[in-house]
Amino acid sequence: MKKMLLTATAVLAGFALAGCSDNSVASTTAGKISQDDLYEEMKESYGAATLQQMIITDVLEKSYGDVVNDEAVDASFEEEAAAYGGAEGFEYVLSSSGYTADSYKDLIRYSLLIEEAVKDKTTITDEEIQAAYDSYVAPVTASHILVADEETANSLIEELNNGADFATLAQENSTDQGTAANGGQLTFTTGEMVAEFEEAAFALEEGEMTQEPVQSTFGFHIIKMDEKPEKGTLEEETEVLTEQILNEKLANDEYVFTILSGILQDANIQITDKDLEGVMDTFLMPEETDTPSEESIESGESTDESGESTDESGESSDDSTTEESSEE
Repeated sequence: MKKMLLTATAVLAGFALAGCSDNSVASTTAGKISQDDLYEEMKESYGAATLQQMIITDVLEKSYGDVVNDEAVDASFEEEAAAYGGAEGFEYVLSSSGYTADSYKDLIRYSLLIEEAVKDKTTITDEEIQAAYDSYVAPVTASHILVADEETANSLIEELNNGADFATLAQENSTDQGTAANGGQLTFTTGEMVAEFEEAAFALEEGEMTQEPVQSTFGFHIIKMDEKPEKGTLEEETEVLTEQILNEKLANDEYVFTILSGILQDANIQITDKDLEGVMDTFLMPEETDTPSEESIESGESTDESGESTDESGESSDDSTTEESSEE
């Protein structure tokens, strides 16, 4: 896999290094650091995780690279950047977390490939759709203004009650950079917001606004309910419910691991570096066949090394012994 992570400066630096006969990447009065030294140090610190991600990305790209292409990655990157007020603010956030734009796009590609694999390998039943529909709450659209203190929130509520425009006050006062630019508006459903915000928002009728500041860990919110639709029919909501179920499966690490394990076991993975040869073992090891069944776990039975079933006290529950004692 070709990884386009190098800037023009880094490429030039690479050419310069390639021309060094002593194979060094740095030198001081104390000596030189070779490429091999750097590789070994980075391998020890980040090698396993990096190689694992590269292998999974390579394998999944073979099947899903036509869908998860550069355009899809760029679109996802721009969508996330918009939530932080644009590219400049987002790049600052990335830099603070140790990412460049290119390295973060690699992470986006990795995540999108896993998402595509899970979608491809998952069959959602009618029963799952029905269960999701029964508990489904249609997304609402609300606007909010977030400020640091209760006094400011009360002052803004008074202005709003006197006819001030909500969107304008949000743009001028809200500390939520992700929503302030669009008047504080956001769309969400249950389970997506902090509890205090969600409870207050869903208690509002369409067009209604909170008259008391709503405190959360982020500060004090003023919330206005813009749209509060009823959910549609099962047929109308099936697409949304399918996406919701898939997102729940994607959030289930054990489920995602099972999907990836099945794909990777067919990929004929060969690792020649002795220090890293075991990085994929958790995905490639065959499932154990001697684990107790669900029934035996529920009943408190286990299986000893001879295969004989025992109860919780460790005593044998051999059928022939039971029959003999009952006959007596």
